[in-house]
Amino acid sequence: MVDIAAELRRQVDSRQDFIAPQGAMVVKAGDGIGYPVTLEGLNGNHFGITPHAHGQFAQHLGIPQKYYDRMLTEKPGLLADNINAWLADKVEEKRMVRTLDGEVRGFLSAKFRPLDNFDLADAVLPTLVARKVKMMSQELTATRMYLKGILPDLSEPEPIPGTEWGVGHNISTERRIVAAIVISNSDVGAGTLRIEPSVFVTHCTNLAVLSQAAMKKYHIGRAFDVDASNYEIYRDSTRRLDDAAFWAKVVDITNAAFDPATFKAAIEQIRKAAGMKIESDALPKVVEVAVEKLSLPVRTGNSILTHLARGGDLSQWGLSQAITASAESHKDLSYEEATQLERAGGEIITLGPGDWRLISEAA
Repeated sequence: MVDIAAELRRQVDSRQDFIAPQGAMVVKAGDGIGYPVTLEGLNGNHFGITPHAHGQFAQHLGIPQKYYDRMLTEKPGLLADNINAWLADKVEEKRMVRTLDGEVRGFLSAKFRPLDNFDLADAVLPTLVARKVKMMSQELTATRMYLKGILPDLSEPEPIPGTEWGVGHNISTERRIVAAIVISNSDVGAGTLRIEPSVFVTHCTNLAVLSQAAMKKYHIGRAFDVDASNYEIYRDSTRRLDDAAFWAKVVDITNAAFDPATFKAAIEQIRKAAGMKIESDALPKVVEVAVEKLSLPVRTGNSILTHLARGGDLSQWGLSQAITASAESHKDLSYEEATQLERAGGEIITLGPGDWRLISEAA
């Protein structure tokens, strides 16, 4: 956390946000500083463009991503011409441009409300410390921040007596389910701000995210007003007051994620899932259908199947645990893909009877 806090502080000091009409911006190729194309027109600045922001340019301007990427690699001059032509199609339309370290990291709607990672951490960390939350994992990727922690004081025995997990999983003789929380955010338009109650299984260090009970905040608000001669956004007093009220609500929701009643309800869901058996004898097909239904990376299927067979718990809860175990053990997953599997583990627990039957009876 010390390293992430230091990096968030550095970003606050070096980032710049702009609101400008599209007609003020121009993309140029062959800048000679290591970028195929750069963005100019924002108060005399000269910015490179990150891969994420390139994707946002392509989506906003309606340029097919495959063609956009080919131009970026093979014909940057042609790409610059394409971008400039479509920017000029609506010269008065305003965009928010978020920059850091000389790069455009977000090309967004003027109504995008920056809910910054630093402000989120500043709001929730005192609450997590006061609650004696043990941080298990934290990450700052190119597009998102993740904070994952558990509350050891709020736990229950795992409600599946007699289930044995294979050698290599049992790192603890204590078989308990512990209240957990996952807090995540993207301040460049790669997703919502989320506060997600979760459960953590001690004996195999699996985390399952209960997204259905999550707080999700989309970064959409009113458009900002800026001086036509200076496109940079400044944090005015009104915005600070609005943000203070919002972050106070985030703190309340963070506290609510550790409400004993919420945790008890999760335990009841798990107990119910533990009693829902996999009916099919074709376990590879069961896993294949689950991977497809949950939109998981296809390459995770073999790992999930291995964990399911090794665990020996052929139930809805057992499949959940196999998915979350793969989030930890699959070596070529990104942090964000691993988190996707942790959310899928929680989603499996809460499937309705019809959806579970499609997986359970797959043949």
